[in-house]
Amino acid sequence: MEFDVKKIRNKVLVKYPYFGTITSNVVFYEDNTIPTACTDGFDIYYSTEFMNKLTEEQQTFVIAHEISHIAFNHINRCKDKDGEIWNIATDAVINAFLMEDGLPIIENGINFPWASKFNAEELYSVLIKNRELLKKLMDEIKKNNPDFGKDGNSGHDSHSRWGKPQKGQGQQQNSENGNENENGDSPEERRRKKRITNNQEELSEEGEKKAFNKNKEEKRDLLDKMKQEAAESSVQKAGNQPGEYQRKVGEIGKKSKLVDWRYHLRESIKFDLDWSYKNASIEDGVLRANLEDIPRPEVEIVLDTSGSIDEELLKNFLRECKNIMSTSKVKVGCFDTKFYGFHEVRNEYDIEHMPFEGGGGTDFDVAVNAFSRKTVNRIIFTDGYADMPKKPVRAIWVVIGDHTINPDGGKVIYVDRKMLDKKHYLVKK
Repeated sequence: MEFDVKKIRNKVLVKYPYFGTITSNVVFYEDNTIPTACTDGFDIYYSTEFMNKLTEEQQTFVIAHEISHIAFNHINRCKDKDGEIWNIATDAVINAFLMEDGLPIIENGINFPWASKFNAEELYSVLIKNRELLKKLMDEIKKNNPDFGKDGNSGHDSHSRWGKPQKGQGQQQNSENGNENENGDSPEERRRKKRITNNQEELSEEGEKKAFNKNKEEKRDLLDKMKQEAAESSVQKAGNQPGEYQRKVGEIGKKSKLVDWRYHLRESIKFDLDWSYKNASIEDGVLRANLEDIPRPEVEIVLDTSGSIDEELLKNFLRECKNIMSTSKVKVGCFDTKFYGFHEVRNEYDIEHMPFEGGGGTDFDVAVNAFSRKTVNRIIFTDGYADMPKKPVRAIWVVIGDHTINPDGGKVIYVDRKMLDKKHYLVKK
């Protein structure tokens, strides 16, 4: 895909607002004498031929990778270190965090997901002290990328401009005429570099782990602000048309389970085997992970968000979704007379911050048609005020309120709103 510098820079700014000062002040240069992309600590250089071969998401990965090298001042922190090992440590840590954020690593990139357990200095120290581990990692790297280490090659990142700490970083001096420093930089250029170095000091002190976590918090705050503004500017609708607005539900909280979901969902439980580095350790120079056997039934849930569903009722739906999520892999979607799509929820934050579209009438045909064909566990949360769907569906209907329904197929769980605190419910099989 043709590389659009401005577009990719903007994508990095949106995805990594915490590094915004760095990203905004970096200058990009096309340089087809290098094989891939690199940085000199202030600017980014790239091969157009290389970048054009990548997808847009891969281009974003590469530029975010170079921005990270600048943000954490990796070039100047290389002083008194083994350059090759430092390159491996910094690339591994950066790539691990970028992949955690959903960016796809490109071919020949250093791909050690467990590296996000470390800051670059920490991983460098581990590699220096564990030569057997380092040898195994180097063998794996060079097996996938025979040219690794040649002319600064590090997969998708050419470290060829890393050589020595960059002149003028944090120590720029004015010439006699006051217009240029020893590097020939204009006053405007000096100010640009000063903004970068000031930010580098803060980020280097925080380290990669803390900074990437702070970025997630800042991005989350920005999204919350956007959602709040959207909710405040929308107008609630009702009737036979979709509302298509996002409501604000406030703090959801928790309550004990209304239903023993392990019983109702047990027939579809499958065990997922996954290597986990959460409690990884280094033994005899080898990084050892744990193989976890996790039962995770898959569940699709649709929430009635029509005009008759008030804020407190929606909160009760969501509290039970939290309970289901504790033992299941969950997707949640909203509907009124329109289905607004599923969202995969992996934690409480995802539930509390998913968009709650709706506000119009209620159409249960829309709800039952939303489920995936192969899904075994289907749950509908509603107050029950609408005509039943025309086709039979194998689903669990959770009706909160005093309305009685008679769907064709599945089962109904009735929950008296006045008795929610006492977990009073009836089940129709």
